[in-house]
Amino acid sequence: MSTTFSFMKPRERVMYQTAYDAITQLELWEFMKTFNGNSVMFSTDVNIARIYKKIVELGYNGHSGASFGYTIRAMESIAKDGISLFIYQYNNGEC
Repeated sequence: MSTTFSFMKPRERVMYQTAYDAITQLELWEFMKTFNGNSVMFSTDVNIARIYKKIVELGYNGHSGASFGYTIRAMESIAKDGISLFIYQYNNGEC
């Protein structure tokens, strides 16, 4: 899986790209397919913490709890439904 998120606005692009790259580098796409936590922001799952730490290492340290949660839910959607559907939904204002 590979993407550049070039279809997004720059501020969103960096959030999504670093999350995508973090999950890829940590080899956690299967985890994202099965993640069923009720909350990302208050998650105690070690993999969620690893993803957050890797995002910071990759150069993005601007997440609020809400933006991190929203970004991780988008990554979960990509893992479960594929990037093509995500791009379609994003471009049509569905996410």
